[in-house]
Amino acid sequence: MKITQEIHDKKVTLKLEGNFTYTQRKSFQEALKAVSTDQIAEIMIDLSQVAFLDSAALGLLMITHRQLQAEKRTLLLAYPQPTVRQIIELANLHRTIPLIESEVSSLVKKSA
Repeated sequence: MKITQEIHDKKVTLKLEGNFTYTQRKSFQEALKAVSTDQIAEIMIDLSQVAFLDSAALGLLMITHRQLQAEKRTLLLAYPQPTVRQIIELANLHRTIPLIESEVSSLVKKSA
């Protein structure tokens, strides 16, 4: 899995590409650690290029959410493909971690 980062003000976007599974946990944790500073208030995980995530990835996202919440920071999941969104919803993760739908649909909702 490839992870790229973008930093804007106090917000970081981690863009994941490939499958997010147990075998990628260390690279995900290292990427998070690299951007987890006191200056960062929000971390968005861009899932637009992720085709699949397993239960280990779901657990890691939940643990990350709880850690950031304890530090008064925010984790967001963004732009999941339909299959990934379905996995997130089946695990009820969308009830705990804010889920941002596609950029197009969010712009349509704002203008409506």
